[in-house]
Amino acid sequence: MTVFKMDDGVAPRDLKIDIITEGLREIRKMYVECISRSKPGICYAKAAGELISMFGSLLPNVWHDQELRYFVLRGTDGVLLAYDAETGKYVTLEIGKAVQVLLKYG
Repeated sequence: MTVFKMDDGVAPRDLKIDIITEGLREIRKMYVECISRSKPGICYAKAAGELISMFGSLLPNVWHDQELRYFVLRGTDGVLLAYDAETGKYVTLEIGKAVQVLLKYG
């Protein structure tokens, strides 16, 4: 089982990547189902509550797009975990490599 290390400034944590991706996929699924029958703002608030429940004090290290499809988690030692909740694909890479890719293709 692959582990992703995150730190909230108090205590480092080892999180299992499959648990992270499963949780984010479920949050995305809940959000998509919700916006089909309710206002996006209400659905986002529900999804934000789920993210808070999932990550707690680590949440400032979790970034996402407006549709809750793409996520980037900042880990320890300059490592990022990028995840697409629609396709289920993820990659871990160093921040420097991510910046190089963004500058090259952005």
